Amino acid sequence: MLLLGIAAGFVWERFATPAEWEVRSTGVVMDEAASKGQFSVVVVFVLVGAVASLIWGAFAGWTLRNVGWIVTPIIVVLTLIASAIAWRVGVHLGPPEPTSIKGASVGDHIPAELAVDGFAAFLVWPIFGLAGFLATALLVTLLDEAAQEPLSPS
Repeated sequence: MLLLGIAAGFVWERFATPAEWEVRSTGVVMDEAASKGQFSVVVVFVLVGAVASLIWGAFAGWTLRNVGWIVTPIIVVLTLIASAIAWRVGVHLGPPEPTSIKGASVGDHIPAELAVDGFAAFLVWPIFGLAGFLATALLVTLLDEAAQEPLSPS
C-alpha cells in the first residue's frame, strides 16, 4: 500500500491542474473562473484513488477471497493509508504556497497548492477497494463453482 500511495501521489501531481493566483498590486488573488482548478484537483485525486483502489481491491479479491470477513477492515484501513500517502506525496511534489514565491511581478500567474479540502475524497478509496474485492471474489467464486459442476448428458 505504501507503493500504491506513492505511485498515486505521483500520478495525482502529474495530472492535476491547480487553480492559478494572479499577482496584483494589492496582493495575490484568485477570480471565480480560476478557482474551478481547486475543484478539478480534488476530482483528479478521487479518480486516481478510485482506479488505484479498484485495481488493488481486485488483486486482493483474487488472492485473499478465502480469508474471510477480516479482509474488509484490512482493505478499508490500507486504502485509507494509501490515500493519505498519495495526498502528502502530491502536496509535497506540487506547487508551493503562492505567498512563498519571491520575485513575482504584477500580472504573473502562480499555481495554487494541491489540496484536498474534504474527507469525502478520501472515502472513495476504500469504497472502490471494497468494490474491486467483492466483484473479483464473486466472479472467481462463480467461475470455480461452474468449473466444479459435472456435465449432464444431453
